[in-house]
Amino acid sequence: MGSEKFKLDTADLISLGKNATLVAVAAGLTYLAQNIGHLDLGSATAFVVPVASLVLDSLIKWTKDNTK
Repeated sequence: MGSEKFKLDTADLISLGKNATLVAVAAGLTYLAQNIGHLDLGSATAFVVPVASLVLDSLIKWTKDNTK
């Protein structure tokens, strides 16, 4: 962030908005991943839950910053 002390410019606000969006998406995906096991779809549950868990886990890892 390149703005002066105690001031935010447009680039700072855009960066903060992007970060807030990623945090919200990651939190929502984490919530869904934790509660997907309680889903009851009858006989399709045995197929849907593992696939949905894999997709959610992939999305969570995709949204995280994995740089070292």
